[in-house]
Amino acid sequence: MNEGIQGATSLCTRRAEVAAVLRTHQQRWDDADRAIGYSVARQQEEAASADEERLIAMLFAADATSLRGLSAKLDVLIAVGADGAEGRHFPWPELRRIRRDVARLTQLQRHDAIGLTV
Repeated sequence: MNEGIQGATSLCTRRAEVAAVLRTHQQRWDDADRAIGYSVARQQEEAASADEERLIAMLFAADATSLRGLSAKLDVLIAVGADGAEGRHFPWPELRRIRRDVARLTQLQRHDAIGLTV
């Protein structure tokens, strides 16, 4: 019975020691975090990312009312999408070609409006 009590006491002592070491490590982490501002920067990064996603969703939900608007949507799609996980498998060259076509048509439309083309 004495062995059981002694073992339990030893286990409790060891648990307390481990908990103290963990608290010390956590305190060092917290101090370093405050010094460099990691957690604050991470929260700001997450907020900016959420804002970006919200704005992109709003952009794609809106109807394009001109070739320039369509071109802007393609620009955003290409810029944002190429960084995504599907980036290698999506038809980016084709989308870039469509974007160039839209830009060319926009120029032609502008020239037509001022009488530069036949």
